[in-house]
Amino acid sequence: MNQMKCLYCSYQGTFQPNDILCPQCHQPLVFDSAQMAHSRLFPGERLALRKYQEFLPLQRVDPDLSLQEGSTPLLSLSRLEKYLGQENLFATLEAANPTLSFKDRGTAVVVQKLAEMKIRKIGTVSTGNMASSTAAYAARSGLQTFLLVKKGTSTGALISSAVFEPVIIEVEGDYGQLFYKSYELGKKYGIYFANSVDALRIEGYKLTSFEICQQLGQSPDSIFVPLSSGGHLVGLYKGFLELQQAGLIESCPAFIGVQAEGCSPVVRSWVRGEALVKKLESVKTLAHSISNPEPPAGNLVLKIIKENNGQLVSVSDQEMFEAQKLLTLKEGLFVQPEAATTLAAYLKLKERFSGRSVLILTGHGLKAAELPATRSQDYYQVRLGEVDGLFEKIMKSTTAEFSSRPGRT
Repeated sequence: MNQMKCLYCSYQGTFQPNDILCPQCHQPLVFDSAQMAHSRLFPGERLALRKYQEFLPLQRVDPDLSLQEGSTPLLSLSRLEKYLGQENLFATLEAANPTLSFKDRGTAVVVQKLAEMKIRKIGTVSTGNMASSTAAYAARSGLQTFLLVKKGTSTGALISSAVFEPVIIEVEGDYGQLFYKSYELGKKYGIYFANSVDALRIEGYKLTSFEICQQLGQSPDSIFVPLSSGGHLVGLYKGFLELQQAGLIESCPAFIGVQAEGCSPVVRSWVRGEALVKKLESVKTLAHSISNPEPPAGNLVLKIIKENNGQLVSVSDQEMFEAQKLLTLKEGLFVQPEAATTLAAYLKLKERFSGRSVLILTGHGLKAAELPATRSQDYYQVRLGEVDGLFEKIMKSTTAEFSSRPGRT
């Protein structure tokens, strides 16, 4: 149940909290699909985690920890098809998840595993969506929560996290370094940091692929997905791969990873024919939730795209906002601008990928709206070099206080 594998270099190991990267190639480890080779579906189950439980590295699924995530609609974009003169265009509406984004799928699996392991503290490094998802599920599960967000995160992104009263630390400094720093803090203070390429999150994301195939009745020909850290795309790929290995579909679809032009390190490496992704030194885009200059799964994404006849493409902010408007006016779908990058990419590549295409619409438009500022009572702003000292102070004062707050027992 806890056997791990690297899809990049084939390294094998066992699951260890806060050790999520391969020690050989430094790409994210995933749970080995071989241990789920004879898994069964339970179509009568309403809860997605129970329906696909045997495909997950969980001993059991506790419905009391769930917020009814998953089972999101797969919508035929019929008006856009007519407008564009295309056919077989679909979208999965991840805004139907409890906190309005796909992140809930991953967080749901994380809290189930933490209950199994009796871990009582959870954290994440986030620009918004993952923070609110983690805070909500932690509240549902009675976990103490630590959110590390980068300086400048919008108040609209913070409000949906702050209402759950987590510890929020806004950090000025290198976002990539903060990602790695979080695991040091996790090991030191017993906090499970469920970041973007966490193996448990990847398990949750793969269930989107299962649902797409069940709703379509077959595998699509292409999947368009926004690309930041790379964990979401890896999860979707792993889902289709497991279905293929189980004999439930004939082949995996082509994956089209989409980045913003102002932050497209994986696309740049793809265009140059490079096998390794290089860190970007500057970011210039309004697509904040996908602006990761040093994606931890970047090299693995390149490998997946190459081996499955996919494509990596970047779109401008203007193209992104125009696509968002098209989805709003033609289909009545108000999505995050970053989610609309999938349609912007489809408009560029529709002649090449002309079969059954699915856009992964990752989050609701309200996620990017500026709302009145609100802050958790445990809100801090520090520089990266001050994080260690702050955590020592926090851990001495907040743990006992946390357990005494209303609603935490």
